[in-house]
Amino acid sequence: MKKSFFILLFSILAINSFSQNTFFKAVKLYYRVNPFDRKFSAVLTSILGDTSFVKKDFIKRTDSNFFFLSGHYKRFNPFDFAVTQTQLRIAETEIFFSDSVNSSDTILIYQVLGLAGPGEEAKAKVQKELSKFHKRFNYDFDRSDFKESVNNNMVTAAIINYYFFGRSIPAMSAAWGKIPGENTYTFTVSIRLKVTENFADLPKTPNEF
Repeated sequence: MKKSFFILLFSILAINSFSQNTFFKAVKLYYRVNPFDRKFSAVLTSILGDTSFVKKDFIKRTDSNFFFLSGHYKRFNPFDFAVTQTQLRIAETEIFFSDSVNSSDTILIYQVLGLAGPGEEAKAKVQKELSKFHKRFNYDFDRSDFKESVNNNMVTAAIINYYFFGRSIPAMSAAWGKIPGENTYTFTVSIRLKVTENFADLPKTPNEF
């Protein structure tokens, strides 16, 4: 029985290791600065020191504020369509767990956005980008879920969340839609980070390993 347990555990760890290796390849493709290959303070230094990056907002974490960084790149397009602009956002947010004590934690959501512009042609571009992304990376994860936003019987946005085995928090998401308050369609890739002792890792709930 014990031998079978260790074989199962080894198999799970092997699957997770393979999946995360391919996940890191996706991160390397879409993110100009990889948050997993250096200290997180060095990640921020690299982003802010990049001559191609134009900073818009930078709010350091305090007792009353969560961390937030946004801006755009003058020369960077990891997408398969011609973007009008590539934007970056890193936003700290609080998440809540459905456990016996209703615990919570803070994580970072690190996003790269490819703006396609207004109109039906731009909408078709970001829809196609999501379809291509899913075909390319879906099998690198244990599971995924797909959600659409519908208004007046028309699909106005869609998101796919991707999960690793044994995790309830998505490691990566891909979505298309309009930027809130603007008439600009965008394709967005998001990863979720938990920074511990100055290194980023994938977040997990208290009962996950």
